[in-house]
Amino acid sequence: MMLNPPPPPEIVRDRDPSAGEQIIAEGVSFETFLTDYSEGHYEWLMGKVIRVVTNNVNHNILLGWLYNLLSLFLNLKGLGVVLLAGVPMKINNYRPGREPDLMVVLKSNADRIRTTYVDGPADFVVEIVSPESIERDRATKLEEYQAAGVPEFFLIDPRHHEAILYKRGDDGIYYPTPLDAQGRLVSTILPGFALDPTLLWQEERLGAEALIALVRAMVGH
Repeated sequence: MMLNPPPPPEIVRDRDPSAGEQIIAEGVSFETFLTDYSEGHYEWLMGKVIRVVTNNVNHNILLGWLYNLLSLFLNLKGLGVVLLAGVPMKINNYRPGREPDLMVVLKSNADRIRTTYVDGPADFVVEIVSPESIERDRATKLEEYQAAGVPEFFLIDPRHHEAILYKRGDDGIYYPTPLDAQGRLVSTILPGFALDPTLLWQEERLGAEALIALVRAMVGH
């Protein structure tokens, strides 16, 4: 049975993406947002600018570990680049310009990478759920990334030890990916990337040498 199936992309929910958020400015163009809000962690919501809290230590530690993992994998495979939070992903002027915790842009879409933002959907997006971002990550952003055409969305909830890899089907809807026979979440958009989600919850995560060995096993050398 599919877990929490999202609505079809053509169904637009009444929820305002800025509802419940800390709005610090309105009437701001995306171009102005890029220049005036480059310091700190903000997101652009069709003219509104919201402040996003980033003071969760565990969140940052896990984010750094995942960044290292994906960077090693992408470098060894020569697939593309991974970008940290702080770089907005602009779809158009009528959709939010979110800053995912992590996003991967493949070499085939390298022309989407600008100096200060990504012009179009990333190929692989990661969001780590924090206590203040539950609704935003699990519902609002899931729907937005689905409608924007992001092929894969990796949602991680450390508090509940839950990791869901959503893949966008031919019908434009995200579907959770089942674990493979080895208990791993396997990406399609990043060939060879297969992660045992229990590694995310270990008190002591894999160190540098073990992480390199894990990635080498993924890429086959």
